[in-house]
Amino acid sequence: MTTRHPRPAPTVRVASAGTGKTTSLVLRYLELVDGGEALRRVAGVTFTRAAADELRQRVGEAIHAVRRDGSYLNGVFQASPGSEERFATAANELEGALLTTIHGFMIAALRLNAPQLGLDPNFGILAEWEAQAQFEVELSSLLLLARDEDHPLHGAARYLGSEAMPKAMRLFHKRSLAEKLTFGAGPEDVALGQMYRAALNAFDRRLGATSLAPGEVERKALRMLGVRQARERLAGRYPRVLVDEYQDVNPLQGSFFERLAEVGVELELVGDPKQSIYGFRNADVAVFRRALRYAESAGTVLPALDRSRRHSRAVLGFLNRLTDHLAEDLKGFERAEAPPVAGAGAQAETEGSVELQVVSDERPLAELRLREAELLGERLRAHHAAGVPFDDMTVLARSYTGLALVQRALTVQGIPNVLGQGRGYYERTEIRDVHHALSVGVDPTGPSLAPFLRGPFAALELSDVAAVWAQEPQQRTAYLERAFPAVAERIAWLADTAALRPLAAIKQLLRAPVVDGRSYLELLGGRARENVDALLFDVAARPPADLSLLLERLDLLARQADAGDVPQSGSGVRLLTVHASKGLEFPLTAIFDAGAWPSSHVEPVLVEPATGEVHLMGGEGFLEAAEAERRRQREESYRLLYVAASRARDVLLVTGSAGAAGARGWLAELLKLRFTGVEALEGVTVQYHPYEEPRPIPDVEPRQRARLKPAPYLRDRIEPGRFTPVTSPSRVALGHEDEPLPAAVLTAAERELERGRVGWGSARGTLVHYAIGQNWKVDDEEIVRTLMSQEVLFPFSDAQRQELVDEVLALLAAYQAMLGNELPALAERSVDRAELPLAVRRGELVWEGVVDRLYRVDGEWLLDDYKTDVQVVPERYHLQLGLYLEALEGALGARPRGRLVFLRERRLVEPAKEVLERAVSEALEFAPP
Repeated sequence: MTTRHPRPAPTVRVASAGTGKTTSLVLRYLELVDGGEALRRVAGVTFTRAAADELRQRVGEAIHAVRRDGSYLNGVFQASPGSEERFATAANELEGALLTTIHGFMIAALRLNAPQLGLDPNFGILAEWEAQAQFEVELSSLLLLARDEDHPLHGAARYLGSEAMPKAMRLFHKRSLAEKLTFGAGPEDVALGQMYRAALNAFDRRLGATSLAPGEVERKALRMLGVRQARERLAGRYPRVLVDEYQDVNPLQGSFFERLAEVGVELELVGDPKQSIYGFRNADVAVFRRALRYAESAGTVLPALDRSRRHSRAVLGFLNRLTDHLAEDLKGFERAEAPPVAGAGAQAETEGSVELQVVSDERPLAELRLREAELLGERLRAHHAAGVPFDDMTVLARSYTGLALVQRALTVQGIPNVLGQGRGYYERTEIRDVHHALSVGVDPTGPSLAPFLRGPFAALELSDVAAVWAQEPQQRTAYLERAFPAVAERIAWLADTAALRPLAAIKQLLRAPVVDGRSYLELLGGRARENVDALLFDVAARPPADLSLLLERLDLLARQADAGDVPQSGSGVRLLTVHASKGLEFPLTAIFDAGAWPSSHVEPVLVEPATGEVHLMGGEGFLEAAEAERRRQREESYRLLYVAASRARDVLLVTGSAGAAGARGWLAELLKLRFTGVEALEGVTVQYHPYEEPRPIPDVEPRQRARLKPAPYLRDRIEPGRFTPVTSPSRVALGHEDEPLPAAVLTAAERELERGRVGWGSARGTLVHYAIGQNWKVDDEEIVRTLMSQEVLFPFSDAQRQELVDEVLALLAAYQAMLGNELPALAERSVDRAELPLAVRRGELVWEGVVDRLYRVDGEWLLDDYKTDVQVVPERYHLQLGLYLEALEGALGARPRGRLVFLRERRLVEPAKEVLERAVSEALEFAPP
């Protein structure tokens, strides 16, 4: 009996591991085409891009088979008479059909309705790590502003203190758990709610209409369905949506599909609650269960897929008993979610085996695990001797800590192995070579130049690199052109390469024959070559917006000890976390450390899925929320066991340690499965092992180094001089504008103006110079808004910011009035350079600064240095101007005319050459030799 429902019920199918879920989706596509449905009107949605690509390929192969034979899979599908034209049309439409991820489908929906939603149809997509970094920037800015007592968030920031940042960041990570987060009435709840909402609003403004992050794609897609015309357009474009891996969706994604059904879209959902293991990514198995319950009441549940072509008889018998036991006790899944599975195909004739190896002793588990890892290696070696290649084996563990123990034990026993997601990938030499080469293309004088010159793209000797580095920074390119023209030519080529899109830039860098007629890939060994290929695939899968973001990302990941989301390559036994093994299968799968006690740790900030209620440690409702979170973790842990065990095709090997407290964790559940006696399963064995001291790790004799004599300068002390080794000429001589000047040159009015305004002059100067460098016009309406958003204004109050911006606009207006009068008009300048960085080496000192404007009029070079001072004091800047002119004379071959442009007074001051040289000479008297 069915029940009437307010919205159409989806069709739902449970598909256990190995039962041909992808094949069932392919068959469904064939049925739809055979029934006259256009592929362009069907959206196929799955969890990963790789799965979507595989589905597209499989559907294409199936359509080709039907057009050739009239059937598919030896008659499992038989085309109806007269369907030839429909399948021919489908073959033409397949390339343009939408087969994508959940986010890909949402993005397509948003682009379809972009103008109506206020979005740029070509909006870009940020990776989640980029979104977190940008949210952190906005949050940091707010916390800085909130130091002002008059700021509306001052009280919240003060109450939260150092906890504001980590707790708000946790909430941002959990934003896909609910459409809206709700906070309690406690003071910490209120403060955190205010801070988080303000940061999220600032983050949304930062993205604007041109960029979206994954969580924001979900939020905007949900809001889109609240617009009648938008949801009707989407429903008309894709009246049928097939969703795979529905057990992995998060609450926001679930709400999106449920609302989609309300407007008449026919949903067909496939998934396996037993494989819902992505709680750390905000996936919630309750979303699938809600759809399953709804379909049960409406009578739209399809028969479960219950024929496995993956598992041997022993593995399948083990899995059926495991799922039956766990479902009976509601540990991870329910009875309806764990139907018994029968064997099919060739694997139904494969006997296979399952072995449970238990190390049991009164010793601490930490000691037992060392012996357990050694035992695991012994069993892998035995299976290898029986004919299983090491490349066909994998070892799964919950964490990298367990994999490290296994890797050590396998290495001691001489068993080849590779860590599937090894730490330190982004620090590998070949990855850093790529990073440095691209960085030199962006900035040939930056910090990557030295490692680039020493690396394979340049291959200079250390003495040669030292010779390059001994040059003035601005002279290094010229020196390379003289001394190493091939390297200089390569750097110029890299500049062109860096201008490409990130993926194209990496491809060209790796494959172009620029290293003595060979490509970089040709220089690498097998493992290193596979690693850079993995980087290429990773960038293709998650392309950053530009090359600078890619370089920042590589730097960030290189600094993170656990960054390993690009697999390392190699041959031998693969070592993977259980999460990393999802979707894979191996002839022999081993599970290590089944006796681990599951963690009961919960974070101090909890968000209830779907409702969005936020609970803080120590606050009302936290204890209940923490217990609910621990229950979800326990249930997911049991599902993790099922996922790990179901990766095995022929052989499943499980090891565990039982200490003084007996078996715990997964091991305790496995030992309840009655593998001995009258209920024993064919091919399943259990063996207990007493503790034995594991073999010692062989000592490697360290290479002896000759004792070196200490360098004679080790005890020398260099006395500090007047100036730092790298200094700015604008901060010496008579002082910087933010520092006190001698009373003789500082009027009472100026002292009064600057009193209590620490940083005022710097902020004013920064904004004026930037505005002039950008050639902004005062009458441009966007200028005020742009100026008010600059970071240098954050330390000031709202009133002070407005006063500063007004002052900047007045100075900018004065500058514009001088153009064509006191200063040559922009159109008169044959060469015009703004904000030109400059570094001058004199003795042991490096003077750094920025030339405000260097231009050429009628063959004569001019240097203008803009000043925003309240009072005209030219001598304050004689050293700065003298150093700049001296450096430019060496670079240009002619000395420019140097002028100080005092904007308030609209006054030009051109100091005499001898005055400037005297100022430089006097300053350098205090410098170290």
